[in-house]
Amino acid sequence: MKHRSVRVPTGSSRILDGSTSPQVASGLTGGRIISSSDHTADRNVYDLERLERVVASLVEGHRLLRRENAALQVEIDAKTRHAHRLDGKLLEANQRRQDIGKRIDELIAQIDQLGAQLDSQAESLGE
Repeated sequence: MKHRSVRVPTGSSRILDGSTSPQVASGLTGGRIISSSDHTADRNVYDLERLERVVASLVEGHRLLRRENAALQVEIDAKTRHAHRLDGKLLEANQRRQDIGKRIDELIAQIDQLGAQLDSQAESLGE
């Protein structure tokens, strides 16, 4: 157990063992007797002040997070709209690709048909 010495105004010293005694004379308070209820009240005031600081800090943190959340939500909404526009463009591009593929197939079919006609005309001329 650690002891510490506290000066009392009379010049004598008293050994305190750190236990919660009902009354303690302290040189820091001008020799006034400090009761344990004074310590409890001081501790409660300190605890309330600390609690107020913590709550104020939490409120400020919450406010900042809500602001950041709102900004992120705006960004998400903008990116969602952009993604929908890109989806629309992709659908259009796919449709165009399919249309072009059909047109190419038609042209190839026409070329094959013309090639067959030329072959048949060449055979009829060669006869």
